[in-house]
Amino acid sequence: MHIVTCLRCGEEKEGLDEPPLRGEIGQLIFEHTCRDCWSEWFEQSVNVINHHGINPALPEQRQQLYEIMKDFLDLG
Repeated sequence: MHIVTCLRCGEEKEGLDEPPLRGEIGQLIFEHTCRDCWSEWFEQSVNVINHHGINPALPEQRQQLYEIMKDFLDLG
């Protein structure tokens, strides 16, 4: 079991089993986000995509989604 100190909730909790995304952003999430806060983001991301009309298949719009995600998860 992977324990992290989550930047969003500030608690030591169970982390993710593996980075949820490729690259540096995935590693950042893996190291600093608990399973509970990631689940909250995953649910919220649908609302964010719909509200902003984001198409995650397009790199520039995916980057916009990542910036919103980083804010939500307090990843700076």
